[in-house]
Amino acid sequence: MLRPVCHKTDEHRSYLQALDDFGIAELLAKLSNYCEQQEQESLAALLISQLTQSLDAELVASYLSALAFSLAEGIAFNRHDLLPRLINQKFSASSVDLPDDFANTAKTPRFLYGDKLRWIGSDTDWGTVIGRFYSFAPHLCCWTWRYLIWLSKDSLSAAWISADIAWEEDLEPLEAEPML
Repeated sequence: MLRPVCHKTDEHRSYLQALDDFGIAELLAKLSNYCEQQEQESLAALLISQLTQSLDAELVASYLSALAFSLAEGIAFNRHDLLPRLINQKFSASSVDLPDDFANTAKTPRFLYGDKLRWIGSDTDWGTVIGRFYSFAPHLCCWTWRYLIWLSKDSLSAAWISADIAWEEDLEPLEAEPML
């Protein structure tokens, strides 16, 4: 029995969407820099097979822990940002130690004490940096700065808290105090 053309088109769209959703389209695009299409498909199949055979249960558990933490903290999770870090650094909440040679390897903090900041994209909460500390960010699988922000009395959250903490990546300079 012949299928209608539109059905085949829908199947084809679904197929292409699955390739994109599972990162295979991106893998094939990267491989296109190195070889012809027929070789790309063979190489992609080989790489996926090797990944399947060498899958590390600890790495999968680390990924799931970081994902759960991100969801619990309300942190936006982007697999394209997190996966490369997870491949290079395993996450275990109980065994995270301060990096070796911390004083020489820590990146310089973006913000100083007294800086006026707001949460990126927020017009409701802003304040002044009164402290910072270097901490392991499970959602990033790396060490980074976290800031203690004394909230402006006009911030929405100031109704129930005086200060809050935020990761450096979640903050931006406050150009002018928002109008409520």
